[in-house]
Amino acid sequence: MTRLYEVIFVQHDFRFIALAVCICALGSLTSIAVAQHALKHETRIVRMKWLAFAGLVTGLGVWATHFTAMLGYRDDLEIHYDLSAALVSIALAAGLASSGWLIGFSRREHGMLAGLLFGAAIAAAHFIDLHAIRVAGTVHHDPLWVSASLTLGLSLGALSGWLFAKDKDEVLAWSAALAFFCAIVSLHFVAMAGVTIVPGGDLDLTGWTGTSDELAAMVVGSFLLLLVAAVTVTWQSASAARITARQQADLLQALDTLRRSEAHHRAYVELNPQIAWVANPSGQITEIAPLWRDLVGVSLEESYGDGWKRVLHPDDLPPIVAMWDEAVRTGDEDRVDARYRVRLVDGSYRWFRVRARPRREVDGTIVAWYGSLEDIHDQVLAEEALRLSEERYRLASRATNDVIWDWSFEDQRATWAGAHKKVLGYPQLQGHTDLSFWLDRIHPDDLPRVLASQSRALETGADYWHEEYRFLTASGEWIDTRSRCIIVRDANGQSVRLVGSMLDITQQKKAEAELMWAAFHDPLTKLPNRSLYRVRLRTAVEIAGQNDNYVALIVLDMNGFKELNDTLGHSAGDKVLVEMAARLSENLPVGATVARLGGDEFAVILPDLPSVTSQASVVDRISHILIDTVEYTGLSIPVSFCGGVALWPRDAREPDELLIAADLALYDAKTKMPGTITEFTPSLRMVAEERALMLGRARAALTSDRVVPFYQPKIDLHSGKIMGWEALLRITGEDGEVHPPSRIAAAFSDPEITVKLTDRMLSRMFSDLAKWRAMGVEVGRLAVNVSAGDFRQQTLAERILAHAQEHGQTLAEIDIEVTEGVLIGQLGPEVSRMLEELRSMGVMVALDDFGTGYASLTHLQKFPVDVIKIDKTFIDQLDYQDAKATAVTDAILQMAKRLDMQTVAEGVETVEQARYLKARGCNIGQGYLFSRPLPASEVPAFMSAPAFQTWEFGSALSPAR
Repeated sequence: MTRLYEVIFVQHDFRFIALAVCICALGSLTSIAVAQHALKHETRIVRMKWLAFAGLVTGLGVWATHFTAMLGYRDDLEIHYDLSAALVSIALAAGLASSGWLIGFSRREHGMLAGLLFGAAIAAAHFIDLHAIRVAGTVHHDPLWVSASLTLGLSLGALSGWLFAKDKDEVLAWSAALAFFCAIVSLHFVAMAGVTIVPGGDLDLTGWTGTSDELAAMVVGSFLLLLVAAVTVTWQSASAARITARQQADLLQALDTLRRSEAHHRAYVELNPQIAWVANPSGQITEIAPLWRDLVGVSLEESYGDGWKRVLHPDDLPPIVAMWDEAVRTGDEDRVDARYRVRLVDGSYRWFRVRARPRREVDGTIVAWYGSLEDIHDQVLAEEALRLSEERYRLASRATNDVIWDWSFEDQRATWAGAHKKVLGYPQLQGHTDLSFWLDRIHPDDLPRVLASQSRALETGADYWHEEYRFLTASGEWIDTRSRCIIVRDANGQSVRLVGSMLDITQQKKAEAELMWAAFHDPLTKLPNRSLYRVRLRTAVEIAGQNDNYVALIVLDMNGFKELNDTLGHSAGDKVLVEMAARLSENLPVGATVARLGGDEFAVILPDLPSVTSQASVVDRISHILIDTVEYTGLSIPVSFCGGVALWPRDAREPDELLIAADLALYDAKTKMPGTITEFTPSLRMVAEERALMLGRARAALTSDRVVPFYQPKIDLHSGKIMGWEALLRITGEDGEVHPPSRIAAAFSDPEITVKLTDRMLSRMFSDLAKWRAMGVEVGRLAVNVSAGDFRQQTLAERILAHAQEHGQTLAEIDIEVTEGVLIGQLGPEVSRMLEELRSMGVMVALDDFGTGYASLTHLQKFPVDVIKIDKTFIDQLDYQDAKATAVTDAILQMAKRLDMQTVAEGVETVEQARYLKARGCNIGQGYLFSRPLPASEVPAFMSAPAFQTWEFGSALSPAR
């Protein structure tokens, strides 16, 4: 089924599928209609001509359907068509179809034989059409899919012939048309599921070949012939209808003459689709449609008079009898319209609606009562279900914070229910309110947006409306709310009612704001973090570009900061970082941005500078404000720093390249005296050479098969068990030395190389997994990282599945790790779709390095994420024993728990970190505390070693580890 789904929804353009379905439906209906028209002729010669014409229409419909669908197939390939084969296809399809109609219905009926010939016509047309394809590659057919398609086509074709023979006298043998439609569509798409085109070789354009446009012209011609056939049949049917209309007029005149006769009344009663009945002027039943007898099991004779009352529900009988007696007594035409339950032949009761009107003489005397019983059982059950549903919703709303409201456009007022007293506190909501009550309490800044979105929903025919806005409560407090409603419309589409709810989301908004702040700010210094720095720098570059100005980027790094932490402790280091942040923030010009990029590295963005020397005064000021010592517990800590300056657009055109230029200047400053701030110069472009060197290393490693996965275990912090492993990329040098991925770091931003690296990792990982399982070693779930380049090819799921199948494995124990930037970048929607596809195969999705990018609570709810991996930078801060330093980690763990997601802490290196994480509900830990990454050969032995139940006592690592 996955292959069939992929063929229809991935390999075909859905617009051409829709057009092919329409052509198929038109061809099927026209073919059946022409064939039915043919059988109406008594003369055999005329009948055979029409049957032959029906065969031509059938062949055209089959041929046009197949090639219309083919026009939308694999738009990623350049496909041409052998037009001579296409003509052979249409001729053979029309010939076989005509043979089917003539053999099956020209003399004696052979419906199934005719249907088999129809199926043969469909199969011949399809496979000859496939033969007409000219593509630079090889077309392979799966025998199983071909057999299945032939079986379906022939079976449904035979069924259509049999159904036509059975229903040929109907107005339209739609069942035969439907079966024929299904035969064409099922054979085509099932057969296409077995088609595989392997690109390669040259495009063969010998012979009479044509492009898709030329083939489309042929299809349009065939479609026009189908339209001509449909118009011809319609014209013939219209002529027959006019004759039938004249005949019906004569019949109606005759019926009018006999309208007072008993036979006319009986015919009326029997032919009425409802249960028709007749009563005399005194209310005694004289006639009932035979359907009554079949439903209640009481003969018509026993039901006459008052006998019908015996099958009414006892609770319904008294009011119905009273209503009927009153109507008979007064002659009120509008009184008899009621519901009651009738006991059926099986003893159950069913709801009916009774209606009646009297027939009067000219003088107004009632001659008889004519009535009907309409089965409304399903309608009553639906109404009762709706009533119960509304009641449940009202009761549920009382248990939640939902404020329920119901606005009537006719009455121009709203009614309120639910938790309005608790949430809003207005006593007047116990009654009704007008529109001004709602509008006057929406925040003025939100009101225009709310009114615009609601007007748009009402005017565009939408069924729902939702919006978030601030609302004033009775206590004078503004709360954040989310309103959602259903728009109820009348038969003309006009809005008549809005039924919805208002939910207090103030706390959610606060939590999101806090999480957003934490995602974009450093918890220690309160400065923007690297993520917000990127946003500010890009904005500054855009504005400077518009004003033809410059942007200066200053990168600062402290000297000897690690030694400071090691000697005086992290508290002293934190004090220095906070003091540096304060000095920079207080002494820089308005509009400048100070950000902490990580560790002891800061960045200063000076936007919209008029000249290439405008930053010099700021650089001098920074040099003076940072040299003063920092006081800490009676100690004067000297501050040593270096800096690098780069200027946009002089030194770089892109923000990332500007940072590289500034970093290069910083590295140059570090070679000089402390306190030096160096400007970038072109001579520092050696970094570009290093990038080229990295790319060369990556290509060489791929060519010589020196890309290998090393595996780092993931440990359940509560049980100490190994839950799985992460496959980490390593490069083996020509001398056998193992190098980290940083040696080829530049390759991960190269879209071509990164895909090859991922494929090599996947192949090695599944090969290792197969070997371990062959040894009887179950290692748990395996995680592997994928990059943005892997998602650009749109075939990530197929690639991973192919690697797994190559080694006889499935995806049931595989995790895919993606970074926040990949998930919410420009490829976000396609990434989400491909991840959903992988999840359907059993893959779990982990969000890697969470907290270092842009992901928010909204993104986590929207995208398919199962696991959150907390970045090592946050884990490192756990050693500070500072609530502010651990705020982000705590927030992530709490959020993951509420979203029912697993959490994995990366870079766990100390027992204290692991204890902290375990105490706050973190599921899994990964890091050097437990093991460094291991080669595949050492994993089985590691799995057989004692578990990590004793890690809390500082014995997680054995000498072997």
